[in-house]
Amino acid sequence: MNVRTLYQAATRPSIVGDVDTAKDQVDSFEVNLTRFRQGRIPESSFLEYRLRHGVYGMRQDGVHMMRSKLPLGLLSPEQLDAFADLTEAYASGIAHLTTRQDIQVHFIPLEQSPDVMRVLADAEMTSREACGNVVRNVTAAELAGVEPGEPFDVTPWGMALARFLLNHPDGQSLGRKFKVTLSGTFEPEFNYGALHDIGATAQVRDGVEGFHVVVGGGLGAVPHEARVLAEFIPAAELLPLTAAVVRVFAEHGEKKNRARARLKFVVAKFGIERFRELVAIERNKLTEEQLGTEQIRDFDLWTDRPLFPPGESFPETEDPALQQWLRTNTRIQKQTGYSAVKVKVPTGDLTPVQLRGLAQLLRDQVGDTLRIGVDQSLFIRWVSWDRLLEVKQELEVLGLGDARAGGLGDATACPGSDTCKLGITSPRSLSHALDSVLSKYALEPALEDLRIKISGCPNSCAQHHIADIGLFGASRTVNGSAAPHYMLYIGGRPGGMPVAGEKPGSGYGVRITKVPAAWTPEAVDRICGLYLEESEENEPWSNFARRLGRGRFQDLLSDILKIPAEGATPDLFRDVGATESFAMERGVGECAGEVVLAEDLLLVEADERVETTASLYAEGASVQDIQSAAVEAMILGARALLAIDLAFTSDRAEVVRRFRANFYDKQRIFEGVGHYFLFAEQEPLDAIDADRLRRLVDESGLFVEEAHNLVANVKRGSGVRKAVNK
Repeated sequence: MNVRTLYQAATRPSIVGDVDTAKDQVDSFEVNLTRFRQGRIPESSFLEYRLRHGVYGMRQDGVHMMRSKLPLGLLSPEQLDAFADLTEAYASGIAHLTTRQDIQVHFIPLEQSPDVMRVLADAEMTSREACGNVVRNVTAAELAGVEPGEPFDVTPWGMALARFLLNHPDGQSLGRKFKVTLSGTFEPEFNYGALHDIGATAQVRDGVEGFHVVVGGGLGAVPHEARVLAEFIPAAELLPLTAAVVRVFAEHGEKKNRARARLKFVVAKFGIERFRELVAIERNKLTEEQLGTEQIRDFDLWTDRPLFPPGESFPETEDPALQQWLRTNTRIQKQTGYSAVKVKVPTGDLTPVQLRGLAQLLRDQVGDTLRIGVDQSLFIRWVSWDRLLEVKQELEVLGLGDARAGGLGDATACPGSDTCKLGITSPRSLSHALDSVLSKYALEPALEDLRIKISGCPNSCAQHHIADIGLFGASRTVNGSAAPHYMLYIGGRPGGMPVAGEKPGSGYGVRITKVPAAWTPEAVDRICGLYLEESEENEPWSNFARRLGRGRFQDLLSDILKIPAEGATPDLFRDVGATESFAMERGVGECAGEVVLAEDLLLVEADERVETTASLYAEGASVQDIQSAAVEAMILGARALLAIDLAFTSDRAEVVRRFRANFYDKQRIFEGVGHYFLFAEQEPLDAIDADRLRRLVDESGLFVEEAHNLVANVKRGSGVRKAVNK
């Protein structure tokens, strides 16, 4: 039998659900983009709307960054090809890996963003809810399913959760973003639950698969460590429990003060015990159809299958460089005869040639997906031991064959001031400068796993708080001139997880001092030298930093912390790698979006459907298409009204029921206008003649207009009005 047939990967469901529906959503975005250009959508509403479609403003005017939403960081060969195509056709020629297992592309004109979305949709991907105040990408341990010691593979649960949360109505009215991660074990290198709004770790109790769940973690400028919500829940409870936590956040999360709008502040305000009670209340309100059972129907299809049979023995070699690559870039799977290969991707940037080369490598060697690592690496799993050296050679051809992936010479770096409005410095430039300084330690075993993470501002996009050496961009004024600096942290623990018995938050790095950017490579070099001289055998950096204390590192760097006037040392007033003087140019970031209520966004979509209905009618479209568009417009308008009462649902029958109970029966909407919706929603298609079709088109517009009026009344502070029937 052909081994390729025997070991092929299974066909899997689309993460975006129905691909045609995903393409329809892109069409709607394009219509609303036109309406925005015409001044018919307020800029604040459109900002949040485009963010929820993954379109993010850049430091450079007129172009945008677009972020995909790649659950668990999974990518197929076809999807890698799609990124190569769109990167060449629309972006800067670089696909950038993020620390949340996504891919970003930059310098895309807003008018071309729908074209990028269509390329993604054709490859069964989406940018929807990749940015904005919504539930962001669901991440998971890169070795899920192959990690030794895991009780079960969390991949199917993570993919089910991602499908469940995409477009979920309860996630459309959040004050800030919401992040979820899963892990197969408590191994710190692959468990990032402490940093997330929800972190779920696989466990088995009495033969039942389930999860240990924590909530309220986060990095940002000031890290918060997650608290234990549940020591154990059955796995089937993961989706409904997550929905309940999202509901609590939607209701109780801060909506005005953006600095305190994350879930971690809700947990801190109520305390974990009261927060647990609120979650239980919301969990008990969920109906049978809200439990996510549909999303786990295709559960088993997310299990990996290798392309080739297992190898008989792990490769042996006398070549020191190859020995290092095998040691630092491969991990033996729990399945005998296979290893996962960790690919070093400098600063997380991939070219179209590399993307296509990786796609072909997958087809030739493993036949399945790869996964994006949280340190901007790539994980190619299910590589037979017989083929490891061949994979290494193919990676070298692509310029991706270097050793120490995620370690020395492979700093995690966000784009920073290269493209981000919030960026103060350029972490990529510093990363390149560090490579040359640290190259002398290339074969030093004690430093080969050194984790360096560099953020362009305090917000920790590169997760500098959990690095062995962490840095974030800062500024300091010297004699009236701005000079770029980096704030230095040492001793962050993998995953931010504290050692047992230590106080909460002890998993994060020790803040040392602010170092001039130009001298930061020298500072890192000295710290590495100190580690080689004074660390104990196999001493973790976290222990090393705490044992020596802040003062020891400050003394080590004391002569390079103060800089003279600009004329004497001009390099100190330029960012690393820059030729022009540094200027503190920091704009308003879009991570938090705007304070835009759910009803406003629903009304934007309702207006678009009203216009689509009118266009279909004018063009002589079928009765079925016109009726469908008209009713959809009214459903969106009804959902906007329900959002006033925080009664969020996207289920059509439930929208009708709640609208009747909350608005029609209570006379909070004019009876005639309310009747338009209730009648049209259940009207038989064969009962619609030409005159009725004309009236239906008008009625859909009038209903949505009345929804606008009711929402406006609430905003004016008059409360929800009670209509006076005439």
